[in-house]
Amino acid sequence: MLESIVVTVVMIVGLVILTVMLFISRFLLICHPNEVIVLSGRRRQVADGATVGYRIIRGGRALRIPILEKAARMSLETIPLELSVQNAYSRGGIPLKVEAIANIKIDSSEPAFGNAVERFLNKPQGDIHEIAKDTLEGNLRGVLATLTPEEVNEDRLKFAGSLIDEADSDLKQLGLQLDTLKIQNVSDEAGYLDSIGRRKTAEVISAARKA
Repeated sequence: MLESIVVTVVMIVGLVILTVMLFISRFLLICHPNEVIVLSGRRRQVADGATVGYRIIRGGRALRIPILEKAARMSLETIPLELSVQNAYSRGGIPLKVEAIANIKIDSSEPAFGNAVERFLNKPQGDIHEIAKDTLEGNLRGVLATLTPEEVNEDRLKFAGSLIDEADSDLKQLGLQLDTLKIQNVSDEAGYLDSIGRRKTAEVISAARKA
């Protein structure tokens, strides 16, 4: 009689342990350094007092509550962009073609990350790529309209800095951040920039001869 009770107890304990292990293996989530896990389904308050319908895991582990929560992963890896605008009018009415490269990624800081969750949760990376590209190219046109062709071509670092300042708030509204930006090429079909270059070269040669 005692032996059968012991066997029953051991079986029950073993079954409980097995059930717990199966539960953990199924609902334990491990978050890698290059991602954020979003657990949606339960409402909570964030630091600024707003109520959101998700909680986030940055690094480490967490248990998903069955039925009440759904898990989704958002990558924090950089997304390379190739930017190109044509016939973008600079100050003075000269249309320019500008090519640039940029790296963007999901902004994991609040409140920007909440914007990213609203817009990009469960969306393919291609959607993020296209929206970010369209946004930056729009900003690029806006900044070009405030600068002369000479300013754009001669001080590309300043041009890039102005573009970063212009794009920052728009990207934060999308839940994105700009990591790097580099202006690669500035040109125009009318040959305006080439004529400026030739004139300056002629001025340098003339000054050298007079010296």
